[in-house]
Amino acid sequence: MDKKLKNTLNKQEVIPLTVRQTLDETYDSIRNQKRKRKRSVNRTGLIAAAASTFLIIGFAVSNDTVMAGINKFINFGDKGIEQAAVNGFIQDSDSWATDQGINITLESHFSDANKLGLSFQMEFEDPSMLLNTADVSMDYRLKNGDGEYIDEFIPDTKPLKGDASYISGSTHQNPWLDSKTGRVQYDVVAESNEGAIPPLKNAVIEIESINVFSNTGELVKIDGTWNLSVHNKEKSNRTATFTMQNESSVIQVSNATANPTSLNVSFAVGGIYEDENTFAEMKILDDKGNEYETNGFTKKTKNNQTIISANFPITSFSDSKKLMLMIEGIGEVELVKN
Repeated sequence: MDKKLKNTLNKQEVIPLTVRQTLDETYDSIRNQKRKRKRSVNRTGLIAAAASTFLIIGFAVSNDTVMAGINKFINFGDKGIEQAAVNGFIQDSDSWATDQGINITLESHFSDANKLGLSFQMEFEDPSMLLNTADVSMDYRLKNGDGEYIDEFIPDTKPLKGDASYISGSTHQNPWLDSKTGRVQYDVVAESNEGAIPPLKNAVIEIESINVFSNTGELVKIDGTWNLSVHNKEKSNRTATFTMQNESSVIQVSNATANPTSLNVSFAVGGIYEDENTFAEMKILDDKGNEYETNGFTKKTKNNQTIISANFPITSFSDSKKLMLMIEGIGEVELVKN
């Protein structure tokens, strides 16, 4: 991000109405498309996508600096991340490494307890390596300064170095792939449904392989060593908490904490619900009438209760005072901001 963008984000400018409407329409369009690839942490291995479709998004907006602040993660269609970006939460970076004729730069990143995002730029010295390429990904591990492995996106053929306890799932995309110049953008958003991602401090991304998938599904794996430092600048831990208005509700909320990217909610309902579709129609309504849905959740059972943990795209930058958690067929509960 250039200096103009930094100044804009630091001032926390309010998005103009025309920009806000255009963003909403675009995100709704992205959300309705099912072409994103969601990877879970059951480590089923890397497979070739049938045919990667890269979204080309055009905006008829007047505030280019606002758009520049979110374009690294725009294809994920996540309004919570968008709000975090507009409020200056995404950090720029220039950490880079070169091996096997491929230069990799970590251009920007963000992280809180619920989500972390990484945006990479790859430059192939030999652009012909990308001819007829549909998709480029990485085998990587994110290690914190204390030696704990937070995220490991690797195939089953490689052993884990951590206990895989932090990340519930991740989404990976190539918003930009140019076989003529040899440049590729590779973006990642990883998520913890239980809000368990620790603060990054002296973290390092250990990239072990570059995976180049052809249009026919053939994989070329380029092994090497690219270690990128994550220069995480100290930011205020902006959070907002909510509590139940009605403690006798059938939905017992134990945690509702908003971080810069999302609201993490954990709740219990009586009984054992084996069918996960029971919670498919789960949403939150804010005091302005806006609806928020989750992309996924974690389900556990304990003491004859079903416990659900999930993130919703409501951030600590929101000014909502009341929220309504609604589960079709089960009930609802009002949450009040502390």
